[in-house]
Amino acid sequence: MARFLVATALIGMLAAPLLVLSYGEAAAQQRSTCSQALAHCGKQRVCQRRFENCMETGCWTVVMVKRCGYEKR
Repeated sequence: MARFLVATALIGMLAAPLLVLSYGEAAAQQRSTCSQALAHCGKQRVCQRRFENCMETGCWTVVMVKRCGYEKR
């Protein structure tokens, strides 16, 4: 029984980095653009300011949540 638990834990530890790596690659392939974020935001003035900031920094910030990695287009 102890071997089974140790083996399960070892497999989990080895598989976790592979799952994170594959998730990261998928996210990189589907990078959003600042223009897409603006389209989702709407026509409010705050959205335009967020768009301009995104074009400068590549990050879309809403209140305390900052998401980076947007393509500047």
